[in-house]
Amino acid sequence: MKILNQPVSAMYIWAIALLSVLAAISSYALHALPLPLILAVAIAGIIEILIRKLYLKHAFKIPYSGLITGLIIGSVAPINAPLPLILIASVIAVVSKFFIQFKNSNIFNPATLGLVIALPIFGLGDEWWVASNYNIYGIAITLTPILIILAYEARRLPTALSFIGASVMLALVMGMGSQLSLTAIAALLFGINYFFAFVMLVEPKTSPHNNYAQVAYGLSLAVLYIAFALLRMPYPLLVVLLIGNLFYLLYRKYGKR
Repeated sequence: MKILNQPVSAMYIWAIALLSVLAAISSYALHALPLPLILAVAIAGIIEILIRKLYLKHAFKIPYSGLITGLIIGSVAPINAPLPLILIASVIAVVSKFFIQFKNSNIFNPATLGLVIALPIFGLGDEWWVASNYNIYGIAITLTPILIILAYEARRLPTALSFIGASVMLALVMGMGSQLSLTAIAALLFGINYFFAFVMLVEPKTSPHNNYAQVAYGLSLAVLYIAFALLRMPYPLLVVLLIGNLFYLLYRKYGKR
């Protein structure tokens, strides 16, 4: 696919479209203007353009990756997050993508790294407001499962589905579900953070591409997540993902020897 004579992955187009739609619906439901998200998109996009143009000396290219990074930062940070937090998170995210690398590929999920550093500075939590549930005619629904399209386009469905399945099973076994029943399983499935599983966990440059490695990756991070949640550690999903990125780095360095 080409836009303005520039090749672009279908995954990028899907990501920008779906994340924008979810943000619009959620902000409307919450009756709040998502100014931090808009700023995150603008800042991340501009920084990526400047790095490519001034440092790498590349011709202008639409910063699809930067736009997605900004959408993720703005979706996970509080909907009313202060501008300095968004600025710090966006700068760290985009800079890390270009300067913290292994074999010309970023090591950490950019948005996650930026959030893990910026949120504690301001004493704020990860809000995931775009992943809100909605009550329609007395029935609670969530729209984020449609993000499965992104995991499919990234060729990372085994990662996302193994993480979701293992998280549900472990939660039930360890008593996070009230009892082993269809109702408990349904409640856990409804409460899964699909935004994390289908968007952040499956970022192609920081997660395995081999199917068996994907399943192992998803299962391992699910175990870590449940452990961190039980210990009430702050930012459990974000911290687990960064640990997973390090696991994948070690796999890339030593796994095939």
